[in-house]
Amino acid sequence: MHFKSSFRVAVLDLTHGGTVIAGKLKKLVGSVAAVDVYNTLSAEELDGLEKDGIRTSREPLNASDFDVIVAPVHLDKNYPMLVDALSNNIPVLSHHAAAGEILSGYNLNDKTLVEITGTKAKTSSAILLAGILSKEKKVVSHTSRGLEDWDAGKVVKKGLSITPASILSALDAVLEAGIEFEVFISEISLGGTGCADIGVITTIANDYKIANGTGLASDAKRQMILSAKPGSTLVINNDALRFFGSCRRDMDIISFTDSVNASCNVYYEDEKTIAYYLGKKHGRIRLPDAQDYDMNSYKTAFVCAAAAALAINIGANTIERSLREFSGAEGRMKKTSLEGRTLIDNSNSGMDIKAAERALLFAQAQGGRIVMVLGEEAKEVCEGLEPGGVERFIRKHLTELEALVLVGERMKPLVQDNTGGRIYYADDLASGIELAKRLTGEKDIILSCVKCFR
Repeated sequence: MHFKSSFRVAVLDLTHGGTVIAGKLKKLVGSVAAVDVYNTLSAEELDGLEKDGIRTSREPLNASDFDVIVAPVHLDKNYPMLVDALSNNIPVLSHHAAAGEILSGYNLNDKTLVEITGTKAKTSSAILLAGILSKEKKVVSHTSRGLEDWDAGKVVKKGLSITPASILSALDAVLEAGIEFEVFISEISLGGTGCADIGVITTIANDYKIANGTGLASDAKRQMILSAKPGSTLVINNDALRFFGSCRRDMDIISFTDSVNASCNVYYEDEKTIAYYLGKKHGRIRLPDAQDYDMNSYKTAFVCAAAAALAINIGANTIERSLREFSGAEGRMKKTSLEGRTLIDNSNSGMDIKAAERALLFAQAQGGRIVMVLGEEAKEVCEGLEPGGVERFIRKHLTELEALVLVGERMKPLVQDNTGGRIYYADDLASGIELAKRLTGEKDIILSCVKCFR
């Protein structure tokens, strides 16, 4: 859908990028209203939008007063304005599609836009891919760890989320800074904008419900395929291809998997080798011996990044060289030293109980006493760490730990129920690490598993 200058548009959900979309649309359409669905914006922030000519409301408006409704894919389908729009045949456009329509107005000639979505391994895949491509091209990446200029080796901006609208904010920051780039890599939650030259789905494993239980995350991610522009390339995990069934024929499809599966274009031939077969281009990529990170935690990211790099015509030798230089990413099973202790850092936005259990196994393999920091910084992430899962983790694994530091308001009852004196509490990740340092000595292990935006 193209936005007409006469359109009256309502943008729902200002918490997850709606303010950016509303601001951009104000320059394109006749009128814009912005609805603070979750009541999270301050009065000052709403006043700022009003001063920019955008009508604001904390309550649902009459959908019939608008030509188009823009709403995120994770909004409850029973929200009154969506129900009203359906009843009155008013088009509802996703935040992804709206961002894509706005993005189509940017001058990205001679640039390669890569969008990466998936349940897991988005950030790791994006970082690995950026590292590979930066050997031959000027690369900018926008991920949950920040906006990075790989040619200059610096972080341009931190604090950007990975909502679909954030790609607009990220590009604005790059253009305003006058940064030259050939490839722009963007991590996006729950799908793509439809503007990517290379669209990537890392995995749909561990699918989950969204929109207050009225939809699935995998359905949203499928839009990466359905909305992709003709002639583009899709790099898709085999689990998604099996789930979604037949794909479009007006674009190139490259399949990959982190297991042995010769039916895929790119796959693990064994634990040390990735094999690839892309038409007449075929060969093998040797993987490094991991020293400072858990190789198993990066299997999906390694094969995904390799497949995407091959799609951009990067040679196997360049991919191998970059992977050899990789030393792990912050918050993704990275092992470092902290004041004589070993810190295993697995605190990131995708952290869940299964990831915490894998991290514990990795920590145990190092040998030594373990103090674990586990929980959430709920204000930083949309989907927190379910306290029920943490409670089950405690019952199963507490005896394997020297101590456990729980983080986050929702974890307090689990501390209060503690009778053994081995469970502690901290308000946030930084406080949790400081407490863990006091509970450990040299050569002990601090295992950090807090769900947070980094």
